[in-house]
Amino acid sequence: MAEIEQFEVEQDPEAGMESPKTEGEVKPVPPEWKEVYGGSKFAVSSLFPPFTWLPAYVRYAKGTATSGDIERMGELPYSMKGDLIAGLTVGLMLVPQCLAFALLAGLPIRAGLYSSFAPLVIYALLGTLRQLQVGPTALISLLTGQALDAVNLLGDEERLSGACTLALLVGLVSLLLGVLRFGFVVDFMSHSVMSSFCTASGVIIATSQLKHALGISIKRHKYWWQTAYDLCKHLPEIDAATAVLGFTLLAMLTFFKKWKQAGNEAKRSKSLIWRFFPKNKDSCAFKSMKMCA
Repeated sequence: MAEIEQFEVEQDPEAGMESPKTEGEVKPVPPEWKEVYGGSKFAVSSLFPPFTWLPAYVRYAKGTATSGDIERMGELPYSMKGDLIAGLTVGLMLVPQCLAFALLAGLPIRAGLYSSFAPLVIYALLGTLRQLQVGPTALISLLTGQALDAVNLLGDEERLSGACTLALLVGLVSLLLGVLRFGFVVDFMSHSVMSSFCTASGVIIATSQLKHALGISIKRHKYWWQTAYDLCKHLPEIDAATAVLGFTLLAMLTFFKKWKQAGNEAKRSKSLIWRFFPKNKDSCAFKSMKMCA
């Protein structure tokens, strides 16, 4: 452990990058890095993170935080107001998202409602990353649906039982890997591979959900090209009202996302589009649009 307590770096004037040297600026190694890679002894308290972060959170709220609390807190300070806003925002968005994820996996709607609450409670007791929002995602729903299709589970109750069994198995494996500190494997995953995988998954998910946006009823298919072909074949059956509503909401979501990322007031004033919308962050109109975004 003594070897990783600190390291020395110096700025390379030619390459403009940091290079190791015996003399130079001394920077401490982050405690999280030392905990994962430093070979620290296993502690039972690490399985229940609230024993560590909850007292630090209370001390910080009272203004009596120690230096260890500040170091463990990191760059994102503890904030009861911020946590309350984050909780309300996630709660308002997570429920409808999980209902859509249930449809994506071919499960009953109630499965999405169940999955929106239980993971949050469990991760609050066992999780270690406080910036993380846990729960079902589009990619997990897609993989779950494909796994259930592979074993020919067609009925709602059969698929629900199969999804519960799959979730239990995945949870047990994840728990075992967590106890063994196997998370370092992620560091060796190529960014290009992950990016390609996520892009392909996005195309598959978008194609599979077009039937709901267009109001078309088609059966589930194993391959993407089969879904795309079936959609094209049933285009004359588009429900106009459903399509208009779906794509209008999609356009609104895209608009608010781009508006929120437009930058500060100076950048908005120079933009050909955003100059016509509220730019002053203290105005009621700006705050209202930000709340909608």
